[in-house]
Amino acid sequence: MIKKLHLYIVKEFLASFLFGLVVFSVLLLLNQLFELVDLFFSKGASFFIVVKLFILLLPNILTLAIPMAVLFGVLIAYGRLSEDNEITAMKSSGTNYKTLSIPIIAFVCIISFFLLFFNHFLSPLTHSKFKNSLEEILTKKPLVKFHEKTINELGRYYLYANKVNSKNNTLSGVSIYKFENENINKNNDKKNILPQNDNGAWRIAASSATVKIYQGGIQLILYNGYWQKAHPSDINNMLHMTFKSYCFFIPLGDVIKGHISTAHEMSSCEILKTIRTYKEQNLPFIEYEHQFWSRWIFAFAPLVFVLVALPIGIMAGKGGKVISFGMGLGIVSVYYILLMIAITLSEKGYVPTSLIMWMPNIVVTIAGIWLFIKMVKK
Repeated sequence: MIKKLHLYIVKEFLASFLFGLVVFSVLLLLNQLFELVDLFFSKGASFFIVVKLFILLLPNILTLAIPMAVLFGVLIAYGRLSEDNEITAMKSSGTNYKTLSIPIIAFVCIISFFLLFFNHFLSPLTHSKFKNSLEEILTKKPLVKFHEKTINELGRYYLYANKVNSKNNTLSGVSIYKFENENINKNNDKKNILPQNDNGAWRIAASSATVKIYQGGIQLILYNGYWQKAHPSDINNMLHMTFKSYCFFIPLGDVIKGHISTAHEMSSCEILKTIRTYKEQNLPFIEYEHQFWSRWIFAFAPLVFVLVALPIGIMAGKGGKVISFGMGLGIVSVYYILLMIAITLSEKGYVPTSLIMWMPNIVVTIAGIWLFIKMVKK
């Protein structure tokens, strides 16, 4: 009888959990989905490459989606049982709170242990593969990263184009900027005047450009334009050169640079090694600490959420699903607000990262224990 009851509860939870997992994954992927769709329809990337990028992107979203899906799965499942008076019927037949809670706690323990491996090893691996696949696309189609009527940052350079044609690698209404306050060579010879070799700030404008791909980077062949640069000692003394065509080279590393944080691509063992190395060299390593400890707290977040969700769902009563859904939004909001506070305190050096990053889990756990005590007394 108890085994059937446990299976019934787990089945009820799984339906809500899987629904929540799909919903939260879509919400978290929404922005990336638009970019992937744009890659296929506007940028000329093949359908199979876009699907590959989506598959590699999905595991990184699950790190956040699974804990939230667990929370809402428990709240909705037990809220529905409470709303339909099934919890009351179970209690009247001699079923205690321990019997009602154990199957879900055991199931969520399995999920947390899976997330430990997932967050520390599998998610970083897919991050790395995602970056490699994106680099492969950028190598073949460098304009994939460019957006029309938007300033695109390319390492040291900023590029603006009125129109981007990724299919034939052409740009229209092109402007290239370089903002850098450095001293100009006093000799001011012809080599220093050329924009590709100059270390000062300048601007290139052209009516159109064709992009060619080489092993070390991309080359923009600019047509019908001009190059301008203001003299640092005399703002009114501006250098101005016109050209019918000009070749401008951008290293491919500048195009790809900064797309994905390095810490996200590292396994936890690699992060720990990096932290030790940075400590020895007196370099900032707070980003790596945040990444390392966030993997731990998100792995245990399902257990934390289930402790607070169980008593809320069981005690929900009439309108259980609506109440549970509202409470779930509140819990998630509080959890992430506490996480942001913890990260801020860590960055300012007020509290060690290894301690303060656990604050959201500890606070929600204490609230869950208090609710369990209140439920048992009731």
